Amino acid sequence: PNPSSSPPSGVTMVPFLSGERSTVSRGGAQACISGLTRETTPAHIVHACLESVILRVGCVIKLLNEARSSEGHIPSQGIIVASGNALEQSSLWRQMLADCSSMDVVIDADSSSECSSRGVAMMVAGALFKRELGNPLATCNFEEPLLIAHRAKPNAAARERWRVAIARQESLIDAVSSTWNDA
Repeated sequence: PNPSSSPPSGVTMVPFLSGERSTVSRGGAQACISGLTRETTPAHIVHACLESVILRVGCVIKLLNEARSSEGHIPSQGIIVASGNALEQSSLWRQMLADCSSMDVVIDADSSSECSSRGVAMMVAGALFKRELGNPLATCNFEEPLLIAHRAKPNAAARERWRVAIARQESLIDAVSSTWNDA
């Protein structure tokens, strides 16, 4: 069975080992794990750790789509071009990201060439192109070949499970956030 779409174990993690800076600035935020029982296995804990990071990435994607919508853009239903050893090596993590984001996740076969830096450079070039035109809503598409090493397609049947997981994590964050020192 695909652990990404399997029923949750009830274990939930907040992954803020160094505070939280991605969706809301919570400098004093701390990691925590909840829902442990006698039946909890090490695999449940590992799954909760992986899931917790994917849920935060999902929140960032949601914020980016909301920002694009407020600027008059249609939210992206494109693909996530990911890089990094963890995603390259873990089909589970790629599938979790695809299911949570409802977007295809691809790993570029040429990921050794600093995909993140290349992506940022393409975004900056696009912004400069729009500024040069004097139209912030101008469409700028850079066609660069993408050699796909791995692809994970979202499982529509898993979407509700991820919606519930996001709500569960947000509830845990709300429950423990009063214990954090926001210094």
